[in-house]
Amino acid sequence: MRFSVARLARRLHAIGLENGHGGHQLGCEEAIATIKGSKMLQNSRVPVHWREVIPETVTGRGISQIEGVIQNSKKLCAAVQQAIIEDIGSGDREELLVVGGDHSCAIGTWSGVASRLRPYGDIGLVWVDAHLDAHTPNTSPSGNLHGQPVAHLLGFGNDELSRIGDAFPKIKPENLVFVGIRSYEPEEREFLHKLGVRIFYDDEVQKRGISDVMSEAVDRVSHKTYGFGLSIDMDGFRVEDAPAVGTPASGGIIADEFLKFMTTHAMDKLLVTELVEFLPKYDDVNRTSEKLVTDLVEHIYLPRFARYDIAEELDQRRRKQAYA
Repeated sequence: MRFSVARLARRLHAIGLENGHGGHQLGCEEAIATIKGSKMLQNSRVPVHWREVIPETVTGRGISQIEGVIQNSKKLCAAVQQAIIEDIGSGDREELLVVGGDHSCAIGTWSGVASRLRPYGDIGLVWVDAHLDAHTPNTSPSGNLHGQPVAHLLGFGNDELSRIGDAFPKIKPENLVFVGIRSYEPEEREFLHKLGVRIFYDDEVQKRGISDVMSEAVDRVSHKTYGFGLSIDMDGFRVEDAPAVGTPASGGIIADEFLKFMTTHAMDKLLVTELVEFLPKYDDVNRTSEKLVTDLVEHIYLPRFARYDIAEELDQRRRKQAYA
């Protein structure tokens, strides 16, 4: 049974992790409450069901938060694993969204997806971000854990963090693609280049366009994998499209063009989406970042629900014809 496309979705399940102490500054831990209480999201056309919201375990800031990140990652991994177990065993296909605070939550998210689906095959991952997030505790100049999830998902860094869910690397280098990168340290770039990871830097995105780049990225992470995930850091977008972030960088993806790609390209092998690094206290008076979160949810998932509605309508017609 294919987890990703065996059945079309009826609703979107969401899991939240209220984490922020692994980040550059505090505030991302408030993202879940803001998004969960957002009237924009509540009034959207995608029915969101919050399965669980996980409070953050805090043991410090910077590298002293590593034990907290380990505990947070284990809890989020278990929640994701359980959601996937229930989906595989149920008669109805449900979609899964993970909403985090700082990007260290990705260790828990993708460890849960990869370890639970390992019997079915490898998973791919498209990492939309301004940053590479590929330091280890030994190479990070800041010690901030939100700059280290990729290395741990690849099997490097802290032994406990790289073994969340199971003892194997969660993502193979050939199944990982970065999109929108424009801020990084030389150690991260050298580490990923040696592994052969495909990185679409911001200048290439601007030259080719996000649609062309994302098409290639999705093709790459779908090749010889069971399916792929999408991890979206809000600072991957231009500041004018997503002002509520803690580590803004000049340049970035044009949000409208990214949203258009999501509604015009098949994403049949998409397994899970993760949204991170929304820092509500920095949003503008128009709540531009909050609106972008809602737009992302709608543009990624509404086409999938629409396909369900069409399929259900056709099935009802066939039943009526059978009894006519």
